[in-house]
Amino acid sequence: MFRLKEIRLENGLKRSELARLTGIHQNTIANYENEERQAPYETLILFADFFSVSVDELLGREGTVNPNPLLPSAHEQKLLNDYRVLPKADRERIERIMEIFKETKQ
Repeated sequence: MFRLKEIRLENGLKRSELARLTGIHQNTIANYENEERQAPYETLILFADFFSVSVDELLGREGTVNPNPLLPSAHEQKLLNDYRVLPKADRERIERIMEIFKETKQ
């Protein structure tokens, strides 16, 4: 079972957003999600890297473990994706807020 749609939705992305961010046409993504076409291994790797999951997890294989616990979780990746599409001024505001949190933690 190909889990692309499930993982995409967990990350709060529309198919059109994933298409824009990966350069893969949204109709092609729909074909992969509906298992009407099989993604080539280069595309599987692209999706796995994009969502910070293993190819095994993307393919729905049981008993898989994230190969690197330092990679962002699905929630963290969603936050990063949301951050990346913000205007520069908004990203700078978020960065200032993060600095304030870091300073108060010290």
